[in-house]
Amino acid sequence: MNTLSRRGLLRYAGMSCLAIPLMRTLLEEQAFAATTPLRALFVYYPDGNIANRFFPDGNGNLPDITSPLRDLRADITFIKGLMFRTNGSHESGAQFCLTGTSRQDQRYSIDNFLGDSLGGQYQQKNLRLGVGANFQSGPDKHLTYLSSGAIAPVQDNPKRAFYEIFNAGGLENKQDLLSQKRSVLDYARGEVQSLRYKLGTTEQKKLAVHIESLRELERRAAQNSTATCSRDVNWRGLSIPDQENGYPKSYEINDAFGRVGQVMTDIMVQALACGIAPVGLLQWSHAVSPTNFNFSGGPGVALGHHDVSHYGGDANGFYGNQFANCQRWYMEQVAYLLKAMKAINLGDKNLLDASMVLVTTELGDSNLHDFKDIACLVAGRAGGKLRAGQSLNLADRSYNHLLISLIQAAGIPNPTFGDPMLGTGPIGEILG
Repeated sequence: MNTLSRRGLLRYAGMSCLAIPLMRTLLEEQAFAATTPLRALFVYYPDGNIANRFFPDGNGNLPDITSPLRDLRADITFIKGLMFRTNGSHESGAQFCLTGTSRQDQRYSIDNFLGDSLGGQYQQKNLRLGVGANFQSGPDKHLTYLSSGAIAPVQDNPKRAFYEIFNAGGLENKQDLLSQKRSVLDYARGEVQSLRYKLGTTEQKKLAVHIESLRELERRAAQNSTATCSRDVNWRGLSIPDQENGYPKSYEINDAFGRVGQVMTDIMVQALACGIAPVGLLQWSHAVSPTNFNFSGGPGVALGHHDVSHYGGDANGFYGNQFANCQRWYMEQVAYLLKAMKAINLGDKNLLDASMVLVTTELGDSNLHDFKDIACLVAGRAGGKLRAGQSLNLADRSYNHLLISLIQAAGIPNPTFGDPMLGTGPIGEILG
């Protein structure tokens, strides 16, 4: 649990009257982080991207693929220049993107690592939901690995996911996790009282006002943290039998791809809002994706997704445009997810503020099958531990530094993750 440091409280409270507004902001940020459990979500989309149609331009403007994220720009950091330090193609990239290693004996994906580290008080340590993640896939295309190195299962059936998550044991035995957190003001009560005696009458009054503001922030956070927690999901016309033996199954049919994806997104957001698990993985299809994008609500691309990803080197030609349409659709789904998280109120802030969301893929340029300029982004502020609204260009930096940054933002001081030879330390520009 994060706590407001005593030294920090004394430093902020001892500022001059001119610094009082800044003091209040800092106290509120730390109170939110201390009273609100972190959520971490990892979102995978398949087959790489086209860098100059994904990353912001020199003026910070988003090109066509990421244009659906423009309204969320202040909540997102784009990081260009990250590299997977591995060899091979789609399969190698899939195995690497959440583990930071190409060595089988080191595989332990970040979603499971954080779930094991943060999930002790929760109904489930983490959730792994897929949209066709297992359909026409194989063991070489998996993303998520347990501490033993074994492949972790991903649930593709939204009906089973819903009942396993919401009907298995209730919500933390009906207790709000926040009610178990100790007030940061109670933690530092002695230091606050000592400080009052050292301040003049005017400063004492102002300190009392701001301490009461902080108390009110804590009360509202505790009262509202599950106000929008729901077990209701719009099934969007899906009808999934309890038992299926046919092929493909109803939730694997190509025309259901978009609807299954939105239902799975809704389930994930509600599960995080209800505090069922601190960590989630939302996996769209898999490496060498067989999805055709002519499904209902899709961009109308009749060719297979993996086929159009080989766009022939002409990023603005026919196949380049077809592939860009598919990847823009995926970014529309990311926008839907992030907006749904922002709609979940946690006191004066929201679920996205309390979360960190990594959106990533298994390749750099889809046509070249390289591992340069991995088209990824980070959304959310992790309770003030991450900066947002940035566009960084890090020029051939190891992707492992990004994974380390997210682990450290979760309060775990690991200097490495995955293969320790592939990078030490976080990306300082994204830590709050």
